[in-house]
Amino acid sequence: MNKFIRILEWIWLSKNHSIIYLKLLEYWKSTITDISEITLLHRTQLYRLLPYLIESGFVIVTLEWKKKYYFPASPSIINDAYNELQEQTKSSLSTLENMYESIDKKPIVTYNQGKNWITNLFNDIVESTKKWDVFYRVTSEVDTDFINENYLPKDYREKRDKKDLERYVIMSSKSSKSKKNRLERELKVIPENIDEFQDDILMTIYANKVWFIDFNTETSIIIENKQIAEFQKKLFKLLYKSLK
Repeated sequence: MNKFIRILEWIWLSKNHSIIYLKLLEYWKSTITDISEITLLHRTQLYRLLPYLIESGFVIVTLEWKKKYYFPASPSIINDAYNELQEQTKSSLSTLENMYESIDKKPIVTYNQGKNWITNLFNDIVESTKKWDVFYRVTSEVDTDFINENYLPKDYREKRDKKDLERYVIMSSKSSKSKKNRLERELKVIPENIDEFQDDILMTIYANKVWFIDFNTETSIIIENKQIAEFQKKLFKLLYKSLK
């Protein structure tokens, strides 16, 4: 009997439910007293357990001369219940997969303060990108040399160049004068007559991430989300193309 009980447990019948059904298969037509004797379960237990077996179709009840008799349904119901469980499992898995995909689509936003966090963001560029990748930067640094000396990791340029990362940069006219021409960098400037562009704020778009640094308060915000990153790239390219 134990092996059959294990089979019935696969379709979520409890041990006592399984015993009742299997004993009815063995003894067939039975009263509540008969079932109590063949299962060794108290009548109070049976009154609690039988309704579920009747509702789920495993047990059939008839009334003869004001007396209730219980019969087992065909064992084919086990296969039906198993198939139904499989369909429910597939449906539940589909729901869970949709939940997972929606979680994956939600932006992950991280907010930090301090010099070390800013340095970590520069490191993240070279860690999160692949060889030959492209990243986009809009920078309004007041003192480029100061920022490079105080916030840029010592091996940042070496790692960046080793991966041959290409970059597109938009910056102020003043800051651009200190930048040397490089083959892997495309640079455009904000004309001084439009804006001095000296806010000390930096935005970088790479992989599926967008981060902002406010050097005035040493505050950094990183947003990780493919859709937002792609949207920011579009805005960057629109601005980049509009500049001479």
